[in-house]
Amino acid sequence: MILAKAVLAAAERLGLAQDQLALILNIDSVKTLTSLELNPTSKQGEIALSLIRIITSLDTLTGGEAKWMQHFMKSPNKLTKGIPIEQIQNTQGVANVLNLVEGLRLQGNY
Repeated sequence: MILAKAVLAAAERLGLAQDQLALILNIDSVKTLTSLELNPTSKQGEIALSLIRIITSLDTLTGGEAKWMQHFMKSPNKLTKGIPIEQIQNTQGVANVLNLVEGLRLQGNY
């Protein structure tokens, strides 16, 4: 239940609609999100943890400014070669965006 609440909060800060989050987590219904219990070792749990890691890195890179996090997610990006909010609609895209933002954070390029 804690992981589910955390990923819902992360999705909100990223500017993801609940239907987008349901699609990313491969959940049948948006209604399921509110009663969702995620196991961190499941595929859905791993994706949820990756989304939380994305928001954590973006939080550092933007100084906690939700407006800038959402701008990053919704704007074309040469480094990700696409629009991050669209790219995270699949597992590979989540991994690519995560690798980029964590790499930038760890390099201190912000």
